[in-house]
Amino acid sequence: MSSCDETKMQTELIALYTKLAEKPDSDFGWSKGKANARQLGYSDAWLDQLPDVVWESSAAVGNPFKLGEIGPGQTVVDIGCGAGADACVAALLVGDMGKVIGVDCTPAMIDKSRDNARHAALDNIEFHEADIANLAIADNSVDVVISNGAINLSENKDKVFQELYRILKPGGRLQIADMVRESEDCCSAVSDAESWADCIQGTLPADKLLEIITNAGFIDAELVELTGYRTSASTNGALFRALHP
Repeated sequence: MSSCDETKMQTELIALYTKLAEKPDSDFGWSKGKANARQLGYSDAWLDQLPDVVWESSAAVGNPFKLGEIGPGQTVVDIGCGAGADACVAALLVGDMGKVIGVDCTPAMIDKSRDNARHAALDNIEFHEADIANLAIADNSVDVVISNGAINLSENKDKVFQELYRILKPGGRLQIADMVRESEDCCSAVSDAESWADCIQGTLPADKLLEIITNAGFIDAELVELTGYRTSASTNGALFRALHP
């Protein structure tokens, strides 16, 4: 894909996710919102404690909080945070002594995530508009990185995982939900923004994603489970975890 194609793709993706931020009741062809989070096993305590508006633009493909305990005082980074639902959950878990940083490339999502944090009365959380492959976060400063249906949208997955390795502390954890390709049928999909946003064209087979994670330096990388979240017959949500040695 040429640089011009990448720019066009990014512009169209941002437009689509701006619509998700501003008009969450629209039909996007995939599950979203509070009911979807409940289906994926999010705690009733989180669903009840956080205002409904926090969940309305959430398009979770899995539940990264199933992959390991996040505790008081930790620093958590949410990659591709969208409207901030997962970041708000993490903020509840780390408490007043902890910190959560959400990063997303869509300005409307960052605006909404900040509003959602205010609605939830959470002041241990901050959001930044940025490319997830180029993070303004210090080396070895993060305990846990979470992500939910975002890394598959990146054209530079190798660089994304290199960045995540860089910012995690030794012993830090990677806990991500992402889409994976279960067959090659989707390879014939047209490489356009709709196909990328539907988590079809940008997805990789699970073994290829594990290879990229391991090549970035992580150890004990594993596919924990498939979530059953589908955007096509060829793709499925999946939970991955790995450790920074």
